This record gives sequence, C-alpha cells and structure tokens, in this order.
Amino acid sequence: MKYKNFRKMARVLEILAWVLGLATFGLGLLSGFTGDIDAATIVLSLFLGVIGGFIAFVFLYCFAQFIYVALDVERNTRATVKALYEEVEKEEEIGSKENTG
Repeated sequence: MKYKNFRKMARVLEILAWVLGLATFGLGLLSGFTGDIDAATIVLSLFLGVIGGFIAFVFLYCFAQFIYVALDVERNTRATVKALYEEVEKEEEIGSKENTG
C-alpha cells in the first residue's frame, strides 16, 4: 500500500476531531453554566462552545475524509492504468498472432 502515512494522518485527524469537538463543546457548556457572570456572557460561552465545538469537529473530520478520498482516487487510478496496460498487451499479442499466423 502506498502513502501509509497519509492514512495514519487521516486517522489521527478523525480522533482529534472527536476529542477537540467534544472537549470544546463540554468546556463551552461548563463555562456557560458555572461562575458568577452575567447572562450575556453565559449565552456567549454556550454559543461559542457549542458552535465552536461543532465547527472544529466538522472541519477536522471533513479534512480526514478528504484525505481518504484522495487516497482512493490514487488507488483507483493506479488500478485503471494497470488494467489498461494489460488490455493493450492482450491486443498486441492477438495482433502479432494474426500477422504471423
């Protein structure tokens, strides 16, 4: 398999997406419901925590999936080129047999 490090990096990004998304969400909730702060700060903390955690998760997870897609495209392209070369070789063998036979 080619590009093993990209596969590992995509896996790390998936894990990081879950950890960072959940941590940001949890910290946003925690900071919103604790402390002696006014209502606007509570709402802002909740909003930034929940939305920020979701956005962090989405971007990291999508980037990891994009790496997987790029690796699949590379693998499929390699397989297509191999199949085409084999087809050309078969055609050349058939053409050379017809010319000699």
